[in-house]
Amino acid sequence: MFAYLLKGIVIGLTVAIPVGPVGLLCLDMTVSHGRRAGLSCSSGMVAADILSAGIMLAGIGVLYAFIMAHEISIRIITGLFFAVLGVGLFISRHKKHQAPSNTKLAGLTLTSFLLSISPATFALMLFLFPALGLTTQFSAPPVLAGVALGSATWCAVILGAGNFIRKVLGDKQARFKGTIGCVFIAAGILSAIMTIIKSL
Repeated sequence: MFAYLLKGIVIGLTVAIPVGPVGLLCLDMTVSHGRRAGLSCSSGMVAADILSAGIMLAGIGVLYAFIMAHEISIRIITGLFFAVLGVGLFISRHKKHQAPSNTKLAGLTLTSFLLSISPATFALMLFLFPALGLTTQFSAPPVLAGVALGSATWCAVILGAGNFIRKVLGDKQARFKGTIGCVFIAAGILSAIMTIIKSL
C-alpha cells in the first residue's frame, strides 16, 4: 500500500509541476489577493488531478473518450479563455484589490478545476499509470491519496512563492499582474492558433 502511495505522489507531482496557465493563475491570485485566493485556486487544481486519476484508475472510458474526441475544440476554447482572462488581468492590474468574497473564492475554485481537466493531463496520466504498473482499480485509494498529496505539495510551493513575491513587490504588484496577463494573452492565442494549424 505504501508503494502505491509513493506512486501516487510521483503522479501528482509530475502532473502539477509543469508551470502551466493554471499554476500561473494560482500564483497571480496569491500575489494579488492573498493566501485565501491562492488556496481556493489551488484547491480546484488538486481536485481536478484527483478526478483525472480516479477516471484513469476506474477505467471510466466515456468521459475520457469524450475529452479526447473533442480535444481540438477543448484546446481552442481553453486557449481563447486564457487569452480573455489575460486581458482581464492586464486591465485590472492597477485596481486596488480587496479581499475576495466567499462567492468569488468558490468561482475561482471552479474555474481552476475546469481548466485543469484537460487532454494534456489525461495524456500524461495515460503514460504514467502503465509505466508505474498501475493497471487495476484495486490500488485506487492509496494512489488517489498520493496524487492528492503530490499535487497539494506543489500547490504549497506555489503559495509560498506567491506570498514571498507579494511581500517583495509591495505596492508594485501591478507590474507583476500585467506581466502575467500578457503571458496569458500570448499563450492563449498561440495555443489556439497552433491547435487550429495542427487540425488542418
